[in-house]
Amino acid sequence: MKWALCRILFWCLFSLFTNAVFLIYRRILLIFWGKLIIPLKMWKTKASLAQLLLLGCLLRIYFQSAPLIPLEPQTTLPKMGVKSPADRLVVFLAEGLSAKTFFSQNLCRMPQLYEIFRSQGLKGIAHSSVPTFTQPGNVALIAGFHPAPPLTATYDTIFNRTLDSADGMFLKFMGDNPETDSSFIDLQDYLSDDTNQSRIRNASRVLILVRMGDIGGASPLTYIYLDKLFRALAGIVESYEVMESVFRDKRTAYLMTSAHGLTNLGSHGAATPYETEVPFLLWGAGINANQTLQRLEQIQMAPLMTALIGLPPPVNNLGKLPLGYLNLSQEEEGKAMHLNALQLLLQARVLVKRHTRSYFHKWLPKAGDLDLLRISHYQYQINRLTKRRWQAKAVETSVVATRLALRTVKSYVGYYHIPLAVAIAVALLGWELYLVLRLSQDSRASKEHRRGFLTWNTIVLSALGLLLAELAFIQGLPLLTILCLVVPFGFWCLAQSELPLKGHYIWDVWTHLNWIVIPAGLIVVTLCCSYSLSLTYAFAVGFYNRLGCVRPSLKVLAWWMLVVLLGVFLCFLPKMEFLMDTKYRMILQAISMLLVVLRPFISHENHQKQVWMVNGGMLIMGAVGICFRETGKAVPIYMMAANWTYLFYAFASIPYSGNTCLRSRLQLICFNLLTVHVLLSDSYTSLFAQILILEYQQGIEVHLETRQQVKEEEEKEEPMLTSREYLELCYRFAMSILLYFYVSMMGTGHWLQSFTYLANTDRLFMPHCCPIMLGFLVFVHMLIPLIIILASLRAMSTFGRHEISSIFICVMLICNAVVLFFVSSVRHLVDWPNVHPSVVKVTMVQLTAVLLMACDCCGIFLFRGFNL
Repeated sequence: MKWALCRILFWCLFSLFTNAVFLIYRRILLIFWGKLIIPLKMWKTKASLAQLLLLGCLLRIYFQSAPLIPLEPQTTLPKMGVKSPADRLVVFLAEGLSAKTFFSQNLCRMPQLYEIFRSQGLKGIAHSSVPTFTQPGNVALIAGFHPAPPLTATYDTIFNRTLDSADGMFLKFMGDNPETDSSFIDLQDYLSDDTNQSRIRNASRVLILVRMGDIGGASPLTYIYLDKLFRALAGIVESYEVMESVFRDKRTAYLMTSAHGLTNLGSHGAATPYETEVPFLLWGAGINANQTLQRLEQIQMAPLMTALIGLPPPVNNLGKLPLGYLNLSQEEEGKAMHLNALQLLLQARVLVKRHTRSYFHKWLPKAGDLDLLRISHYQYQINRLTKRRWQAKAVETSVVATRLALRTVKSYVGYYHIPLAVAIAVALLGWELYLVLRLSQDSRASKEHRRGFLTWNTIVLSALGLLLAELAFIQGLPLLTILCLVVPFGFWCLAQSELPLKGHYIWDVWTHLNWIVIPAGLIVVTLCCSYSLSLTYAFAVGFYNRLGCVRPSLKVLAWWMLVVLLGVFLCFLPKMEFLMDTKYRMILQAISMLLVVLRPFISHENHQKQVWMVNGGMLIMGAVGICFRETGKAVPIYMMAANWTYLFYAFASIPYSGNTCLRSRLQLICFNLLTVHVLLSDSYTSLFAQILILEYQQGIEVHLETRQQVKEEEEKEEPMLTSREYLELCYRFAMSILLYFYVSMMGTGHWLQSFTYLANTDRLFMPHCCPIMLGFLVFVHMLIPLIIILASLRAMSTFGRHEISSIFICVMLICNAVVLFFVSSVRHLVDWPNVHPSVVKVTMVQLTAVLLMACDCCGIFLFRGFNL
């Protein structure tokens, strides 16, 4: 009885506790949902989410790497009766070393290594894939495939193959200080210990990775870069001599290469030859010496390194073993090629089996050149040729098998590529229709009622989308692929809900088409040929202020001089690489710092005394820090702390400055943010940004003044804008924003041919390169000119201030048209397993509207206290 009462009491208390927890959970959920629903109702948030969703789908059709299937590795060369070409392999891995820079002037930049590899090695160029960053390059080298970002799954590498082999040994020397090349010192200290020497001698095979310090971080034209390169090469020579003195059996092979290249601006990330072509040097045991410059894909380095120490390639490798590089007989090289073929055929076999097990495979077309029967027949064919000692025919058969296996893997990896491309194109069209409908509604004085989501059209579209998702799920498609196939239904439901209940759907159709297609075509031409940007810029701004030519004045003349200066600089920008030389960089940097202070002084801007003191003091401190860095001295830690403090102070102090005038607040924004920009800049980049901002603000003033003069001469009031005039004005502002966006990006070294980590951005903020913090600083450096330009638009243009949402809709319409062109015209799998280079351009164009809206939000924060 007592036990029953206790149980009842326990359940009552438990019920009360559960209800209390549920009520608290519900209250917290409602609070968070209430806070979440507010930004979701904002048009910028919805537009940004839609653009990012489309970007995710775009990346899906570009990055179609083979699935990371857990497979069984192949056997080793010694088990096949082939002695390993080398017992030890030392890999010297750099970052930011371009083949064009390295092999210029016939290797005169590397006299330390010339005599070594001339007699016992070979040189060549390895072609990497975009994006040319460190992590994708490292994965390509050690695993043999190009990863899809972000790579979070585990994968097999040459390190795993070494450790999993009998008595295999792997050593890694990373180096804690990239400035002192401590990885070489760590290696030499390790080899000085007799115990470590015995461990290496007793191992069957040894792989040693030596990560050299980041050779990048500066332009290849500067003394800083060349000094890093020479010190790295000297460290390689010293390590080589130590290895050869400790291990005198001549069984050590050496490889030097880089994860990615570097442009002469010091940037990387895009698809220029300076970034995608990296050097490699192979010498030592097992290397077939050859002075001819070789060429291969970066992913081919993985099977080459494993074959060098007698191991099979990593199980997910997509690289083909290059022939003629190893000092082996035809029979031995054929067996190494046979291992590579077996590893690739195993991947093809798994993909073929997976496809044949799918639910609808009987009604779907066959992909690839191989089936399970032909794959199984390969081993029998090799055995027959080997038994008859037809070694040349066996090697040829293995080469053909690798080619067919890669073609089959490519076919099944891109099996749903066409449906994905069609789905994304249809989704872009649906999003374009929605934006055009929104813009048409904004252009009308009378707002019409929309149909909403509860219509037969949206219900049918939703049902079809769910049906397609269920069929794709039954077929066994990846979830991301299913999402990309279903996305068009969501966008078309959104467009259907925006249709008016009656009347015309879209007003002024030809106005929309002209103002979308022509600017989009200009952007495509500019992305393919950067020289056209200068002509487009000069013509567009000249046409915008054409009335100023009729009514010339000193201000108009000064503005035209700025336009000509910027246009000429843009035209010859690809030939301006000499400005990255140290003697020019310092002069241009000093001029940029002086201009930051002189511009507001000459313009008689009324800033508080503390603003002049803080900004002037930071510029002086920055100049001292740059002198320290250029002379090889370390920037003091207190200077770096002061720079970080000022970076946040420059933004945070503006909204609370107490300015009551829009123009005064804009002047403070320019002064503070350009001071930050010059601290993050190098060479001409800040000078270009300052001149561009000055030209933009002067251009708006000239336009407003000339329009006012025309209005006074004609003595009549400005009429109300018609629907067509409103649309044309929105598109003009949108085209103007995009034009200055691309000009700013190109002039400051961030975009068009290379979207990047720019050299020396962090030199006053961090003692050593940190990818995360460097990315943040580059992002700030990239967006500051755009923040100022959009803030100028809000402060100086009444139409731009009030109709900013319609202007951004026009921006998205133009950018999406550019993306639609690339989706429909580019053969995305033509370079597989490499990624098509146009992915950089498409990604940046798709992000344009998101970046601009983020800059505008920052501008609204800086204009806190004003009703914008």
